[in-house]
Amino acid sequence: MKIKEETKIMEQKNIYKQVKLYKTLQECLLDVQDAYAERPAITSFDRAGTQRDVSYREFVKDVQGAAYMMVQKKMAGKHIALVGENTYEWIAAFCAAGCIGSVGVPIDVEQPEKEILNLAEFADASYAVVQKDFKDAFQGWKKERVICMDTGIREMIEEGRRKVEQEQIQGFSFAQDIGPDTTLAIVYTSGTTSVSKAVVLSHYNMMYDACCCQASVQLEDRMFNPLPLYHTYSLGCGILDMIAHGQNICINGNLKTLFRDIRLYRPSILMAVPLILENLLKEIHRIQENMGIREQTAQAVEKYKKGIFTKKPVKVNGMDLILGDQLKTICCGGAHLNEKIAEEFAAYGIDVLQGYGITECSPLISNSIRGQNRINSVGLPLPGVELKLADGEILVKGPIVFKEYYKNPGATEESFTDEWFHTGDIGYMDRKGFLYICGRKKNLIVFNNGKKVVPEELEAYIQELPLVKEVMVYGASTGNALDEVKLSALVCVDAEKTSETDNYRILESIQESIAELNAKLPVYKRIQSVKLSESEFKKTSMQKIQRRKVTV
Repeated sequence: MKIKEETKIMEQKNIYKQVKLYKTLQECLLDVQDAYAERPAITSFDRAGTQRDVSYREFVKDVQGAAYMMVQKKMAGKHIALVGENTYEWIAAFCAAGCIGSVGVPIDVEQPEKEILNLAEFADASYAVVQKDFKDAFQGWKKERVICMDTGIREMIEEGRRKVEQEQIQGFSFAQDIGPDTTLAIVYTSGTTSVSKAVVLSHYNMMYDACCCQASVQLEDRMFNPLPLYHTYSLGCGILDMIAHGQNICINGNLKTLFRDIRLYRPSILMAVPLILENLLKEIHRIQENMGIREQTAQAVEKYKKGIFTKKPVKVNGMDLILGDQLKTICCGGAHLNEKIAEEFAAYGIDVLQGYGITECSPLISNSIRGQNRINSVGLPLPGVELKLADGEILVKGPIVFKEYYKNPGATEESFTDEWFHTGDIGYMDRKGFLYICGRKKNLIVFNNGKKVVPEELEAYIQELPLVKEVMVYGASTGNALDEVKLSALVCVDAEKTSETDNYRILESIQESIAELNAKLPVYKRIQSVKLSESEFKKTSMQKIQRRKVTV
């Protein structure tokens, strides 16, 4: 593919604070152990509901102990599958593996057992650290290859720490040498519209990204990360970046306890995907209704958004019942966020900072910054990261770009033009370099007259209609020429708002709303047919619609 010469290359302007770059995870851990010794590193609740705080000094000692025992078990340099929900032991095992030259392979536990095993075996995992709930997936493996995440890692930590202390071992001197190019992880893409690929990320890929995505975080910040660690967004931006800067990470194993944990942790920063923010607002609105202040609060929010008052956020009694009393920032990524959600949180005095990333880029490519936040933008590229546009597609070059797709050289070659990685995302940059995402290139709807439509753009408009919960826009055949299509919308309605209305009237109401929307759009972007979905769309664990699995 030939890149248009006139597309501009944009480099990050020097607006980030000074960052310390670590070339390996091992180097990072040895530094933070002393630099942030007594500061809380990881806070979690065990299954009995007991809170557990671990300092940076103790955390690194735990990693050192687990790493020592991994070496004794001949796990050094091997691929190690990590299969479990978010726990302290998951993080310790991943870091321990990385510090001895092993490769962590995080596995999506929402997959069927057979698929969990397939993913581990495709990545050539020699060992698996597995939470007991998922051990059945590895029944065919030899017992010594499967380590229980719940108890086995804890035993390795304790035994390893005793031996390290007895032998007076310093750092990770018992481990093989590792360098910036040593592979740290093999992470699977979410694969929303195609088969997942195994992405090979080096120590430098992930540590560079972690060190540079802290423009809006302060040392005293406390982040709550409820997102699954088998995604690079959670692992890279929610764990490694916090460790690299000595901040307190709060984790939970289950999104079912999200509301409880936000109140208990009282974070200053929440890491989220759009669906979490939607659910938080629903709960906030419910409490406002119960307190009899929903209408007046909604009016105040609208006035704030219109700029009637711009400095004082809307104060709402009972907000701390949902969000705690310290929350000031929400870092949001993983999918498109409706701007109205971001605007309402902003009215409450909470910044929603959107970022943009992809597994192949470790994952963060750009992020928003406090004081320079633009509601619809995903911010500015990280320092040292170059972007350019080719026919609207975002291309990336820099130290965050992955090494290769594991055992898939053909896909690797297809993803690059020279040193530029093709993200597959369509976007644009404004005059000041802020990046905006429009949608996925593979989702483009192309008409026989050459016109192109990004379905995500229209979905964002339709999503705002009163009865709509979610929507998928697609190109349906007209039945005429083979390449002739019409824009169609498959709508999943909000059950709470339509429980007493029959489907005919629901469809009629939505069609009327879309007709009003069409009047504001160019002719080629107008929706020509609307159908109601009988069920919610299948999604990935990051809440992206799996378009290929939706029956239209």
